[in-house]
Amino acid sequence: MKEKVIELPTFDSVQVTGSQTIGQDLQVGGSQTIGTHLNVTGSQTIGTHLNVSGSQTISGSLQVNGSEAILNHLGVGGTVTAGDSIRTALQLAATNQAALPASIPSVQQVRYYNPGAANQPGLVLTGTDGLTYVLFVDVSSGTPNLAIQRA
Repeated sequence: MKEKVIELPTFDSVQVTGSQTIGQDLQVGGSQTIGTHLNVTGSQTIGTHLNVSGSQTISGSLQVNGSEAILNHLGVGGTVTAGDSIRTALQLAATNQAALPASIPSVQQVRYYNPGAANQPGLVLTGTDGLTYVLFVDVSSGTPNLAIQRA
């Protein structure tokens, strides 16, 4: 028995005014404009660019294998974890107000190390001299001290 081949129609454009469920893959060769919501329950792979004019909510994970530029605001409700560095042009700020402990503080000095250790982890700041410095906590004496070194 000979198999019958079904030819499917080809469209230049498709407009869906209600809901559309796609059981397998949706491949778009050009541009795709979504007026309100795109809900993906599995995975979504974007080969080149994803441009979002309004808001984009991701309830699971967002993995970026290249670079991601955010022109305005990135709000994170949890913790930001970086495998290398987090860089900022101006400030990295904690918005909650610090609370003083109930104990009496001991007098400590800031320790300056020159030269310092290569690739010292810590908070990197630019000094008024234009050079970069690393702030870190030194507990080598048994008491925590704020320490600084040239980066």
